[in-house]
Amino acid sequence: MFGAIEASDEGGCAMSEPLEGPPGEVGAAATDALEAEEGGGKFETVIAFIVCALVLLVPLIYFQHRYEIFISESGGIKEGAAGATLALAVIFRTVSRTVLRTIVRTSARAGMKASLKGGLQATMRVLFASLMKTGFGSKGDKPSASQVRAANLRSLAGATALLYASWVIVVGLGQPFTDLKTAEQALAAEAGESQTRRATLEKRRAPAIEAFKKKQVVAGIGEQIKDKRTALKMERDADEQRRIEVALILLAHEEDDAKDELAAAMDRSNNLTFDPAALATEPAPTPADEVMQRFFARAPWPGATSWSSMIIWLGGLLMVLPLWVIYFMQSGLARSMGITLRHETGIDGGVIQLYFAGAFSFMPLTSDVIIEGDTAQQGKIALAGLIGPSLIAMALWVAWKATGNVLLLFAADAFLIYPMVQTFPLNPLDGLRVWRWNKGIWLVVFVFIMTAFMLAGSEGLKNVI
Repeated sequence: MFGAIEASDEGGCAMSEPLEGPPGEVGAAATDALEAEEGGGKFETVIAFIVCALVLLVPLIYFQHRYEIFISESGGIKEGAAGATLALAVIFRTVSRTVLRTIVRTSARAGMKASLKGGLQATMRVLFASLMKTGFGSKGDKPSASQVRAANLRSLAGATALLYASWVIVVGLGQPFTDLKTAEQALAAEAGESQTRRATLEKRRAPAIEAFKKKQVVAGIGEQIKDKRTALKMERDADEQRRIEVALILLAHEEDDAKDELAAAMDRSNNLTFDPAALATEPAPTPADEVMQRFFARAPWPGATSWSSMIIWLGGLLMVLPLWVIYFMQSGLARSMGITLRHETGIDGGVIQLYFAGAFSFMPLTSDVIIEGDTAQQGKIALAGLIGPSLIAMALWVAWKATGNVLLLFAADAFLIYPMVQTFPLNPLDGLRVWRWNKGIWLVVFVFIMTAFMLAGSEGLKNVI
């Protein structure tokens, strides 16, 4: 009979003892065993759905709703031009979508693996088993160090090709930088957008502005009446007193008419008033505005990207460079601990990667890293894969700030996108290993990486994702 594939704790694959019986029964038994080991039954699915809805979809819908309200009232000024309010709305909307897409992609991969391991017929299991034997030897054999290194390099080469193809598809066909502007273009657009915003607000708040003006008229007439009464008390000439009294009578009638008009205007504005002078001035920058402006980074090369552009071809090479840097960091640490690290790029990862590339979203979730050893060893090696590229990204970002070289900003984005995706505590991401090892360390690392992504990540990085 055919052997069934069994999942390891790290998301890798190992050959188990053969399951006897017809292929259909074998598949059902494997599926039940997989659910018993890793979860995924009906109850867990319902709970996961509720958690995702509450934690992800509700905030995403809320941020989108508040974002649209802000845009309708304040105009569509791009990130960084309208202060922290709009920038923060864009950031939270991007982060919410990124979290949701990450969970969808990892869940899709887990679902494909579960199908390969438990639900497919014997032919697919034999094919999958043969792929494993090709990489790491026959069932039951412990691969040598040279076999592991060779398999890892083949996996890295496959992942490189997939990520490079994804970058070409996303940037060449998706054109994520088309609507982004340079700093000069943004300043030029800001003046026109501010004028459009003022006109929109003036039209939108016309009833409240009219009510404000009517209120000012009533207040002005009241001041005139007060002055006339004071003058009447001070006046000693009888003829002049009569003239002032007549003026007071006329002002009283005028005040009554103005109050009637004010009452009608207040009804139309729902008892709201708005001073139009506020439209002519921009609000003073807050400390949050200043922080956002200090960290805000525009896309390194905004605008449409032609197929002859090096952003596509050389940029793709730079985008896959962190994959190799992270691997050598983790494999070096694993060797120092005397444990084996395997890099596996499977069919499932390639399919999901290209699927989302077709949706014009570049997020490197192509391969699995299988780490032997105990929980602490796995957590430390995973931590190196998160902290190492994050520190490199921050160093490149600081160098960009100091020199203004946009290539450094592009490189910082490339190194930042990997730990940003991997930091989530989802199987088979590195964040899960750190979570299992030390939840306090995971929380600190997660906050650091997500803060770096929100503040230091450029417009280009957010649009590519």
